[in-house]
Amino acid sequence: MARNRAPSNGTRSVCMLVTNDMVNDPRVARHAETLGSHGFTVSVICPMSEGREEHELRAGYEVIRPRSIIRQSLHEVSERQRVFSPSSDTNHLRQGSHDLIKLLAIASSFFLTQLTLLRTARRLRAQIYCANDFDTLLATILAAGLDRIIVYDSHELWPDMMLVAEPVKAIARSIEKVLIRRADFVMTVNEFIAIELASRYSLKRVPQVVYNCPRNGPLKIHKRRTGLKIALYQGLYAPERGLENLVKAADYLLPDIRLVFRGYGVIEQELRSLSTGRKNVLFDKPAKMSELVSAASGANVGLIPYLPTNLCNYLASPNKLFEYIQAGLPVVASDIPFMRKLILENDIGMLFDARDPRSIGNAINRSTRSRVIRRQRANLASVATRYNWAIESEKLLQSYARLH
Repeated sequence: MARNRAPSNGTRSVCMLVTNDMVNDPRVARHAETLGSHGFTVSVICPMSEGREEHELRAGYEVIRPRSIIRQSLHEVSERQRVFSPSSDTNHLRQGSHDLIKLLAIASSFFLTQLTLLRTARRLRAQIYCANDFDTLLATILAAGLDRIIVYDSHELWPDMMLVAEPVKAIARSIEKVLIRRADFVMTVNEFIAIELASRYSLKRVPQVVYNCPRNGPLKIHKRRTGLKIALYQGLYAPERGLENLVKAADYLLPDIRLVFRGYGVIEQELRSLSTGRKNVLFDKPAKMSELVSAASGANVGLIPYLPTNLCNYLASPNKLFEYIQAGLPVVASDIPFMRKLILENDIGMLFDARDPRSIGNAINRSTRSRVIRRQRANLASVATRYNWAIESEKLLQSYARLH
């Protein structure tokens, strides 16, 4: 198939699509900034959100946020349906109605997002179009047409993380199987998901792995509290991340430990209500995307309590894992494959059963003892030099250099 080639001045244009508002997406931001700093003209198309600018210039790239009032309204309905479910005594008729409303809200929001992004992306006529996750893949393919290069960055096993019935997930997988074959280059966040994607969709090549690592460099270190040990969860408050069990784990913590939540999300009020009466649980305001590593440095250990409720969660390698490493924090995390591999092979933390608050509490207690922290921080110094964006960005740039 004929592909569009670079203009005579040697520059190449890239249009990236993503369905969040680009306020807190370090992976897409690093991806765009890296390309922009190496001669590419980069535009990131994403939805509008309250208080954001329609056009924003950043280091090396621009962010364009087309407006869609209808899409935003449906998205809000979809998010409410994700969080709230009928009570256990709801009759079958109401349950069926609830599921139908949820499915219609998700589907309508999904397709309106595609249309909103597509309209703007087509006008750019970039040479390379990059879809960030399955929920932008269709719009990216349509915007690219038949003569443009398509990159697919699969941040997760998107169909598996949908809070819908299994038959709906199966439909999403079938659609992804068709669409992913249109991509000229596929990348993802870790080797476990890469192998799963290759096997699931019979890909000719295993996707390129580019880890979600921050840059390795000088930090503005936040002073740690004297006499107290801070166990930090920093990130999105979302369902199935084990945060409810993390709050309950506070009942098993030693007296010198404080459990700190720093972030935002749809289940924040539920977490705050659950923490009532637990004086060792604190909530902090979210950190800016550019300050996540520095903000984390004031804690003693970093927490990742993802529940293995679906294959996406089970194979995850969250951004915060690498942010904690760059901040010099031992990582106390769920016993799932990527976390087990990185943490145990390098002796930089401890694992727990995310379904059991007592297991979480015991792991935090052991990991915050001074002797353990000293040993694991010494190991983190070398690990941080291996897992950082300077290394991962080279993989990204080499892959783009091969696209013709």
